[in-house]
Amino acid sequence: MSDSEWIKVEFQEFINEYRKDIVTENAPVILYSKRDKEHEAYSSLVAFFFIAGFLLIYIALSYFLASMFFNLILFIVIIIVLFISDVFLIINVIKSNVYIKPLECWVEIYQGRSESNSDLYCFTYYPIFSGKCHPNEVLNVILKLYQDQVIKSKIDITQIEVYLKLSQEDLQIKERLGFFFQYAEGRPFKDENVNRDSWKYFPYEQSGIENYLAVGNWDHQYEWRNDLEFDFDKLHEYAPWVIQRWNEVNLKPLTGEYKKKINWNLRYIESTPKLKPWEGNLENQSYINPMANKDIEIVNEAFAKIIGPDKEVKKTKAIKDELGIFKAYFRDLTS
Repeated sequence: MSDSEWIKVEFQEFINEYRKDIVTENAPVILYSKRDKEHEAYSSLVAFFFIAGFLLIYIALSYFLASMFFNLILFIVIIIVLFISDVFLIINVIKSNVYIKPLECWVEIYQGRSESNSDLYCFTYYPIFSGKCHPNEVLNVILKLYQDQVIKSKIDITQIEVYLKLSQEDLQIKERLGFFFQYAEGRPFKDENVNRDSWKYFPYEQSGIENYLAVGNWDHQYEWRNDLEFDFDKLHEYAPWVIQRWNEVNLKPLTGEYKKKINWNLRYIESTPKLKPWEGNLENQSYINPMANKDIEIVNEAFAKIIGPDKEVKKTKAIKDELGIFKAYFRDLTS
């Protein structure tokens, strides 16, 4: 084995030699916010209450003025029209009330260099979320079109690497080294300008005393639970925070065949472990993915070409007529 390479180990092969508990027990517990959700149709909600209020006022006026003027047919028609309008509006509000939450966790296992009667391993965990919502309402719609037309899926795949040493003698964990992931660094949850090159290593001791990994922003980067204790606004604005643990039911091996099925190559995620523990000084090792922002770059480029490079659009209704053009643009990317 080369000093610079990691070799992927098939999941079944690993648990045949060791045991499945090692994989599940080292899966990072995460915290996610119940406030992480898609943009809500506030305009529909406002219109719903406006029409409902008008409907009540109309019924009251019709009752008090019935002796002076009352047309049963007109009364019924107006009531039906207003009621149906309100029903459609509240359905639109309910449909837009979509929460984003973790669905399951995938895992890949890589073996590194052997040393001192132990083998270096990296467990790469992929917590999978039902989607993600860009803070910019217009860009969020375009991003969804990109995901639908190019990637064919709206799930959001995150990545957490766990490094450890396993004993060759008793096949037990000899040492847990630490974690490597995109660190959110306490930035605001809805900050549009996320830094996807913010990978940082933390020793295993960082996770002590229930210091779980918390979802740090809309792009589902992570920060430590203790970080939230020093960020009062985020801690309380996005409460309640839900603990998500992984077990044999929701923790699944990620295979090469499934990667092809979900168009892994279009997600620009580097599977191979990014650190080299045998070189030492893990805290000083770094990683930069040159394709990390490719999806956002494609979305911004599409916006610039179709809407205009310097045009600022804040409401989705302003690009409603161009949605078909965006779909065709993204379809052409894969043709």
